[in-house]
Amino acid sequence: MSDLSRRDFLRLAVLAPVLPALLAACKKGPQERVVNFFNWSTYIGKDTLSGFSAESSIHVNYDVFADEEEMFAKLRSGALGYDLIVGTDYMIPRLTALRLIDAFPEGALKNIGNIDPKFRGMPCDPDNAFTVPYLWGTTGIGYNKSKLSKAPSSWWDLWDEKYKGKISMLDNSRDCISTALLMSGLPETTSDERTFAKAKELLIRQRPLVKQYASATYIDSLISGEIVLAMAWSGDVLQASRENPQLDYVIPKEGSYMWVDNLCLVRGSAHREDALRLVDFLLRPENAADIANTVRYGSPNLAARAKLDKALLKDPRVFPSAEIAGRLKFHTLLDAEVSALWSETWSDVKVL
Repeated sequence: MSDLSRRDFLRLAVLAPVLPALLAACKKGPQERVVNFFNWSTYIGKDTLSGFSAESSIHVNYDVFADEEEMFAKLRSGALGYDLIVGTDYMIPRLTALRLIDAFPEGALKNIGNIDPKFRGMPCDPDNAFTVPYLWGTTGIGYNKSKLSKAPSSWWDLWDEKYKGKISMLDNSRDCISTALLMSGLPETTSDERTFAKAKELLIRQRPLVKQYASATYIDSLISGEIVLAMAWSGDVLQASRENPQLDYVIPKEGSYMWVDNLCLVRGSAHREDALRLVDFLLRPENAADIANTVRYGSPNLAARAKLDKALLKDPRVFPSAEIAGRLKFHTLLDAEVSALWSETWSDVKVL
């Protein structure tokens, strides 16, 4: 089995309870202290939750999702039982607009000061009310060095016909459409349908070359050599390279995006006090460092920096150089009208 991966559906037994078990636990009565945590699959340290439970006597039900849209759809449909979720920065305005998450009570987190000031006051939550930064990473190209004559350097490599049937794209509208807009020289805020069609046409043109749209299983395909190029999230590839050292990751020359995943409190959850205790536990430097060292993503926890693996700190694929960082930007927050255009476009790309 491959090492832990953020978007990997291989479950570890200690972290594997799914929703039926979660809901069953909720019915056992108030005497049992639990936190129902909805997160990316195995996007946490190996012993983090067991360590929390041993210290606090609070059990954590860890349920997982494959992408943000799945998480959003579940919460919007009224899925019951969740106390704590992880939401990517550009998803936060949608969660707050529909009142799906609550603000953190002022003064409830004694360890919040450990977060790097660079990750506070972000556009998605300027008042630091609804989010606690958890991990951050980038979107780029993962590739198998043993299967290529030269390393990819451009997003256009994912449109190269010589790799037909060996390409994987994330099953994620935000990453795919943002990249197509970037390649077309268009801003993310483009709302004119005729202009936006350029990005749509680019993705449709690529469609016959793509073997799969996957956000969970693409790493297994890279490891096995079934695919040789993949739109990928940084930490996923670095985790997989433990199993297959031929895997590598690059930020394309045209630029790309970085993102921050945040801990958020589900509105009206039943276990608020214990959820806050878990968040504070995750904010401790030793715990934040262990999570980052395990999943190979950047930690926004400044106090944890001294405890990070030296190799991780020196890895420009995790902590980009100034030159590479200059080619990265955060996703723009979209209004409802533009978001609808994105959803319609992505549906057309996937259907065709």
